[in-house]
Amino acid sequence: MNDLTYLSATECITRYRAGDVSPVDVLEAQLAQTARVDSSLNAFTETMADTARAQAEESERRYRDGTARALEGVTVAAKEKHQIAGMHVVEGSNAWDGYTATENAPIIDRLLDAGAIIHARTATPEFSIAAFTHSDRWGVTRNPWNPEFSPGGSSGGSGAALAAGMTTLATASDIGGSTRGPAAFTGNVGYKAPYGRIPGVGPMSVDYYRGDGPMGRTRRRCHALHECHQRTGSA
Repeated sequence: MNDLTYLSATECITRYRAGDVSPVDVLEAQLAQTARVDSSLNAFTETMADTARAQAEESERRYRDGTARALEGVTVAAKEKHQIAGMHVVEGSNAWDGYTATENAPIIDRLLDAGAIIHARTATPEFSIAAFTHSDRWGVTRNPWNPEFSPGGSSGGSGAALAAGMTTLATASDIGGSTRGPAAFTGNVGYKAPYGRIPGVGPMSVDYYRGDGPMGRTRRRCHALHECHQRTGSA
């Protein structure tokens, strides 16, 4: 296993600044790890390797130029429901053709503004309404610690990807445990942010009991992603 796949966000940023590791190095290691393990785990619905490579090269340049942002070059896997402009959104449903997003979800915009690299999208159950992660659309997502077990839901793809070293950070969302459950199932940390800390997309954003949030392999890594949103303001 390449240890670059399991660097924390803070370790990545420290080493990027020092110049002994590049965002390109970490991205390529995680893409290679994805190619090795995701056929059996099914954590990602898609990867955006070409776009991510271009972002990583830009981040590498920013570290050289001294213009790096808060999460410059850190890879983040986005839950599929967190829409990305120009990309299709189906939320794991064969009953719904979905739509092509015309704008980013606020959580995506904030990550990109902070320099993060969105390199993949993660699997969910249909419409993110289950404590497991499988659907007719995407199949069964498995727990890296034991493929016979579930990574939980509905942010199970994010939890599985983190545990398997396929990403440094991930996005999640939560109503009744959709962030916290998968984090516990996969040995990660998930945080349900206070209402309004991270703006959502209507009409679900009017519900005070749900919210988007971060997931990481440790509390410190998860906190780094939450701090990115805190610095850029709340709804």
